Amino acid sequence: MARLFKPGKSAARLRTPEIAPTELLIDDLSSDGRGVARHDGKVVFVDGGLPGERIEVAHYRRQKRYAECQVKTVLQASEQRVVPVCEHFGVCGGCQLQHLQPGTQITYKQNALLEMLQRQQQLQPEILLPPVTSPAYGYRARARFGVTGARELAFRQGSSDQLTAVQHCPVLTEPLRNLVPLVQQWLGQLPPKPGVTHIEFIDARPSPAIVIRHTKPLPVPVQDNLRALVPHCQVFLQGQKNGDYVNITDRSEINSLYYHLSAQNLIVNFMPGDFTQVNPAINPIMIEQALLWLDPRRSDNVADLFCGVGNFTLPIAQLAGRVLGLEAQDSMVVQGRQNGVLNQLENITFAALDLSSEALASRLSELGCNKVLLDPPRAGARFVCEQMGETTVERLVYVSCNPASFVRDSGALVAGGFKLKALRVLDMFPQTAHLETMALFLRD
Repeated sequence: MARLFKPGKSAARLRTPEIAPTELLIDDLSSDGRGVARHDGKVVFVDGGLPGERIEVAHYRRQKRYAECQVKTVLQASEQRVVPVCEHFGVCGGCQLQHLQPGTQITYKQNALLEMLQRQQQLQPEILLPPVTSPAYGYRARARFGVTGARELAFRQGSSDQLTAVQHCPVLTEPLRNLVPLVQQWLGQLPPKPGVTHIEFIDARPSPAIVIRHTKPLPVPVQDNLRALVPHCQVFLQGQKNGDYVNITDRSEINSLYYHLSAQNLIVNFMPGDFTQVNPAINPIMIEQALLWLDPRRSDNVADLFCGVGNFTLPIAQLAGRVLGLEAQDSMVVQGRQNGVLNQLENITFAALDLSSEALASRLSELGCNKVLLDPPRAGARFVCEQMGETTVERLVYVSCNPASFVRDSGALVAGGFKLKALRVLDMFPQTAHLETMALFLRD
């Protein structure tokens, strides 16, 4: 007997295959700097698109819950669209927003953050302070270049591990921009496959520095040639095996890196591998905001979590009774202690602690810490925030470089008995989708 096909319930629900659009109208900007449009009931992320624009679509890619595409032609441009300064924009993955007027970038980034807070945690700050802006270009004091097989300085392409060679980078500070062609000249003189994989540029005092990361030893003549090309720069080598930094700068020169916090008259020494803020124009403003919100007094015991080499710890110690700086990386703990001694601050204790451990809450309570400064890496500090409700902490200032982890951690703090009192965003990274956020949480 012949069996006739009878469609099941799942087959009956099949939709007509999605047809890729030829044009889209963009109505928003995503947190990663892409335009947001809608087609056939699905969100479409558009590389290179801006709100209010009508664009012609290229490279439409369907995903399960959304779609992605690129701008082929801008049919109707936004009034906020500008010509990118850098010739590498659109290929190099370092900047995502050079086509958007600099003064408008921070507004979109702030709006995206506030929308995430409301949508994911049903939170909004009681006080929203005006954003802090930065010079649009020439602000970045640290940058890590890759080195191509053709011995060229390069950055990674957007959403890719592929390298694209760059001749210059306008977001770097002037001292670093001046170093780029000199270092490129040195690379061009090396033999094939020299083993140089990355070169990091650091704008610091008393002079800029570069760190050469290599997989095999560099001959002494090659090192000498590098020092001759960049005479006003400290040069560090870092091998692949042990990871130690070796300063090959002429020994008659000062071999330490530091920056100056002029408002507090503090010197902060650091090594090339230590974390430091990339925007020296924004960092002092951020410190002042942290001090204003923390309001450290001689009666306070303050903890600085993820303290690094003391960027916040040292200024806090000038005002507070006692300060505990906790950091997971031993080398930065050692550097922090040296900075405390250098600046004659005897009320700081720097200590190494795994900040994802259960020991944190008891450590803070034992010391009677009533105020906390929290400045975690991009992954955030979920476990730290989940423990705050068990401590004696009454006031907490959170400094974040990642809106996603900040929003998640804000929910944990509120669940632990805190309220989001105030929020301020800072344009630490102009021309990119990245955002620095500061927030004040008070015990509810």
